Amino acid sequence: MFERFTLDAREAVLQAQEEARTLGHAWIGSEHLLLGVLGQAGAPVVTTLARFGVTPEGCRSALAPAGPLGAGDAEALRAFGIDLEAVRARAEDTFGPGALDRSGPPEERWRILPFGRGRRAEPRRRVHVPFTPRAKKALERSLREAHARKERHIGAEHVALGVLDPDDKVTAGVLRKLGTDTVTVRNGILQELPRAA
Repeated sequence: MFERFTLDAREAVLQAQEEARTLGHAWIGSEHLLLGVLGQAGAPVVTTLARFGVTPEGCRSALAPAGPLGAGDAEALRAFGIDLEAVRARAEDTFGPGALDRSGPPEERWRILPFGRGRRAEPRRRVHVPFTPRAKKALERSLREAHARKERHIGAEHVALGVLDPDDKVTAGVLRKLGTDTVTVRNGILQELPRAA
């Protein structure tokens, strides 16, 4: 299937992997594929997505966690007998200041490895980031989208159409946060695509 991908579509899949790593995710989901498509600045589908308010920055914001634990969260944990500040202090005593804070992309973080009697720090190696079943289905749908249009290639526009499945709750949630929905964006892309012969 990947041999039929255009350069933009291949780059979108590779970009999806980088987006997952940057976000600190151990998987590539349909949401990362959407970000990968948005990373193809020259692709016409990116302009169409932007008309609907779907931008790389907006998607990243929609995928970002709500933020660090706040006072309300600490209070809720205290109800279960967990003192958040004590946990943080103990982690910092063991692993050093800021041990619980994120400091850059996952591949730039350090890990402690056993080394003889002592321990040494070494940068993490890049590991394969697997596709979720949702992402695999999105890529399969991109193939079906190209077939339905009688096109011999799979472009970034097909990958975008494959991602825009109303049953995909994650991508639908991202689009909802951006003030749109999968059906609206999908119809907009289809209107802008040239008609199949």
